[in-house]
Amino acid sequence: MIVRTLFVLALVLVSVACGNRPLAEETNATGSEGGQAGSLDTTCSPTDQAQYVYRPARLQVVEACVRVAGTVVSSSTEADGDVHLQIRLDPPYQVLLRPGNQFEDGNLIVEPVCQFPPLQADAIRVCASDPDPLLGGIPGVGDHVWMEGRYILDSQHHAWAELHPLYRWGAINP
Repeated sequence: MIVRTLFVLALVLVSVACGNRPLAEETNATGSEGGQAGSLDTTCSPTDQAQYVYRPARLQVVEACVRVAGTVVSSSTEADGDVHLQIRLDPPYQVLLRPGNQFEDGNLIVEPVCQFPPLQADAIRVCASDPDPLLGGIPGVGDHVWMEGRYILDSQHHAWAELHPLYRWGAINP
């Protein structure tokens, strides 16, 4: 109980300390609302994408919306139609990692949902009902980005931490 309380406190402190502070002068933002240019000094707010996660009971929601920054180190497609991104978090955000993330090389998993037609039977109907999946593309390997999404622990994968679903993202300009 104490460990969970300390973790939630650390999460709140990171969100307050980093959530509204610009990470860069200017970014290109992409999300389910479409692409737009802007700065990072905005408040994280969920989109409608959480309702398109198949079998949501497997995911323990920790925070409805969290902003992180890091570098994309890998990208793959999943049978459920999601893209599976591994993000090497910038130091201020590494507090969000859990012991289970070691199974993903110590990276945060980020999943934009319903990006491709799913092959997995229990995801087909859910993705077919998604009228506006994340628009504007997915960041590429090597891109330094900020991302906003629902912060969860995946009970089927070592309770590793994820942003699932991804709500929006943008490139961090050097």
